[in-house]
Amino acid sequence: MLSPIDPNLLSDLLAVAKRAGATDGDAVAVAQVSSDARVRLGEVEQVVRAEEHAVGFRVFVGDRSAMVSGNDLRREALVALVEHAVAAARQMDADPHSRVPKGDELGEPTVVQRHDPAVAKLGTTALIDWAQRAEQAARDADSQITNTEGADASAGESAVAWVSMGGAIRTRKGSTVSVSAVPIAERDGEMQVDWWADTRRSLDLMPTPESIGEKAATRALRRLGGRPITTRSVPVVFEGPVASRVLGDFISGLSGARVARGASYLCDRLGTAVMHPSLTLIDDPLVPWGLRSRSFDGEGFSSQRTTVVEAGVLKTYLTNLRTASRIGCGHTRSASRSVGSAPGVASTHLHMAPGDDDLAALLREIGTGLLVTATMGHGTDLITGTYSQGATGLWFEDGEIQFPVNEVTVAGNFDQLVQGISARANDVDPWRGISAPSFAVDQLTVAGAG
Repeated sequence: MLSPIDPNLLSDLLAVAKRAGATDGDAVAVAQVSSDARVRLGEVEQVVRAEEHAVGFRVFVGDRSAMVSGNDLRREALVALVEHAVAAARQMDADPHSRVPKGDELGEPTVVQRHDPAVAKLGTTALIDWAQRAEQAARDADSQITNTEGADASAGESAVAWVSMGGAIRTRKGSTVSVSAVPIAERDGEMQVDWWADTRRSLDLMPTPESIGEKAATRALRRLGGRPITTRSVPVVFEGPVASRVLGDFISGLSGARVARGASYLCDRLGTAVMHPSLTLIDDPLVPWGLRSRSFDGEGFSSQRTTVVEAGVLKTYLTNLRTASRIGCGHTRSASRSVGSAPGVASTHLHMAPGDDDLAALLREIGTGLLVTATMGHGTDLITGTYSQGATGLWFEDGEIQFPVNEVTVAGNFDQLVQGISARANDVDPWRGISAPSFAVDQLTVAGAG
């Protein structure tokens, strides 16, 4: 049973900080409990249950501030922690852009569905069963699935509290459940491994373990028989999970923290076209049961929907209080926060609108090119806008898959990539935080064997 930290305790400790000389401050507390079961070839390899409680304090002395955190919840330890924070704040450089919001700025949080009490009732027996079923389904999918790296099932709950020295209190709870499988396919001495996983906040929304295992097997099997290709410039289709990773990289370039440092190719691009004109992106933290949904952000502000890109035109960067002040941009209530750090900036649910038809129809529309099914490494440079990723995929001609392709590099730049999205499938994952459907880009360089 999850035991959240009492927000009144945080209020009392902020009062201690005030008596020690702090002029303002806030506190975050996180409580988490989780269970995980791992199996391989039907046998239980590991069962883990973990519980964590941690608190973090940000205190201000004028324009100077310091952060401290800890997981020793004895009152004497926490009093010493906040007193240390006040002493540390006096030694920091002044920052006129940082502050704690006032209560009348915060707004009233919207109730967002993100906690399923049934998740807390899942025992390790159920998790072991789910992992075994996922792995067995992968093994049963085809005789060429000869081995696995195992399967996992996990479930957990979390509780977050945010409190300000001015008396504002925010709390929320969440739950997650997930299953993954990693099968190995073999043919004529060649071995390929792939995986699939699904995570949900509610048991009612969770796919069956069998469907997860079968999808993992399909992904491993389709990698068998890969061939090299020569370097060429061709249409490239990014499969949904990879397309979501591309979109995530693009969204990272919209962080007000990056823009303030001059570390994004999207600096000075407000009001200009940054994506294909058919695309509108809305950051929506209020999606029911969304994995990144939340009723308030890391600074206590009530969550709101924000149009980031409209008809391809950049409307705003994503900001918290500090970055909005630094770059002179509107405040989008996009603060992210951990117990051990000052507020950062992060998106919540940013989904690219889907097309009308499935991936097979998208391939027929494009005709010939490369379907990218996985990328490796971190080849993106958001400062210059360069995109270059090691990739594997499937070569298709006349809309039909011909053969797997391994060890190629897909390269271009983000303007070329996201402004060149010519068509989209209908396979957006509604639960992923950043989610794109499979989409096609008119032309990118695919560097192969020669």
